[in-house]
Amino acid sequence: MKSPRNGIWFSLIVLVCLAMAATACLPEAATPTVPPSEPVSLQLQWVTQAQFAGYYVALDKGWYREEGIDLTIMPGGPDITPVDLVSAGTRDFGTTLLADLTVSVQKGTPVVSIGQIQQKNGLLLIAKKTSGVTGPQDFKGKRVGVWLGSWQAQFDALIAQAGIPPNDFDLVAQGWSMDPFLAGELDVASAMIYNEYHVVLESGVKTEDMNVIDYANYGLDFPGDTLFTSRKMVEQKPDLCVRMLRASLRGWQYAIDHPAEAADIVLKYDESKVQTREHQLSMMVEIAKLVQMEGRSLGRTDEAAIKRTIDTLLQYKILSGPVESTNVYTNDFWDQARTPTP
Repeated sequence: MKSPRNGIWFSLIVLVCLAMAATACLPEAATPTVPPSEPVSLQLQWVTQAQFAGYYVALDKGWYREEGIDLTIMPGGPDITPVDLVSAGTRDFGTTLLADLTVSVQKGTPVVSIGQIQQKNGLLLIAKKTSGVTGPQDFKGKRVGVWLGSWQAQFDALIAQAGIPPNDFDLVAQGWSMDPFLAGELDVASAMIYNEYHVVLESGVKTEDMNVIDYANYGLDFPGDTLFTSRKMVEQKPDLCVRMLRASLRGWQYAIDHPAEAADIVLKYDESKVQTREHQLSMMVEIAKLVQMEGRSLGRTDEAAIKRTIDTLLQYKILSGPVESTNVYTNDFWDQARTPTP
């Protein structure tokens, strides 16, 4: 006679075997895979420095990777025009001053701003008091340095406003170094409040020995650096524009909140190794003042500010004809990037 216990064990073994057989018949569970990051390029209009800290912070923290972006940041210089490279499809995104982007759009270049990073810009003209230059009315017969291309619209508006004939002064294509100004080869030089102005002070020139021509004092205080891309990118890859802007804004907010760390990250990516921590930290502090503005959200374009920029450029004939502000910028990607995901 069979033992009841043996029957129970036999039944359990049968059930286990049946369960294993059923499991073997099921399709294998798919292993979660992270989609490969898409190669994307960002062309800066100047060299690696805290002016672009937000992008380097987001790159270093892996926030572009989180958005499926394998970003390469391309440093620029006085002979590089990001608008030309982006419109030609050589670069995916770029940075430039909003006023200069506006001029390019009016001329038919298919580019558009997707994020206004600097709500103000720190562009100045500086002259040693010994030159006798106190304002644009004193430019006659002087050598005036300007970064041609990506920083020219404000200068052209200043000259038009002052009614100065272009032949009255010697317009010089200024390079990245302030040595020509310090050596007296330039009577007037372009300078950013967060960079070249401090370079001159650090060289030993005292503030009381310089005259500063601030564009803001002439009603030409336009918004500064903008993040832009091509119309083709906007139309064909809108999701990439949202992800690019979202990661960038995340980097900028962190850079503003942690200026010392942001300066260190910039230095990490400075292949030239000519930048100093002291200078980059002071630059980051000044940049934060341009990026943050009371009453405006980080990275969002203010419609009134851009219309004023367009009207001013049109008034002084820097624009050869009217241009719709909606052709210059869009806040659509900002709205999507700043909307919390459910």
